[in-house]
Amino acid sequence: MPNGGSDCCGECVFNRAIQELGSLHGKGESDHQVFWGRSYCTLRSVKITEPFWTYCANYSHDESKIRGVVAKGWIFASGIYEGYVRIPWHGDVEPSVNVATTCSVCRRKTESGIEVKASDNSMLGFCSNRHYVQWWKTQHDDDSMSADRYADPEKPGK
Repeated sequence: MPNGGSDCCGECVFNRAIQELGSLHGKGESDHQVFWGRSYCTLRSVKITEPFWTYCANYSHDESKIRGVVAKGWIFASGIYEGYVRIPWHGDVEPSVNVATTCSVCRRKTESGIEVKASDNSMLGFCSNRHYVQWWKTQHDDDSMSADRYADPEKPGK
């Protein structure tokens, strides 16, 4: 089982798979496939395709907190690896990570980028977490997010 942190959807009581199957700890491979197939956030009404690499501020392992909760903040995915970083979903649209794409910001081609479906249903590509978040900020008014937190693709090793 991946280790994206214990605060992931794969450990959260809002995940329908947890509600129906319980934790995956100690279970077999066939149980893992069923768990992934049933992973769905009952709080936000979205399919979770990568439950152990998806996060939000509502994470809880306490079943007594499941009623009356209002979703807060964004859903986050693990971004392109530059240490463990999290990038926000585009609303309820999950970005695809580590895919071959051409960056919509700088036109750089990469074998390990990010793609997301934009509001107009076009597919946009990004060469880095930073360029994805730069674009994301043009779509979402949230001062808590800053592209400066991510590595600059123009400065390798930074």
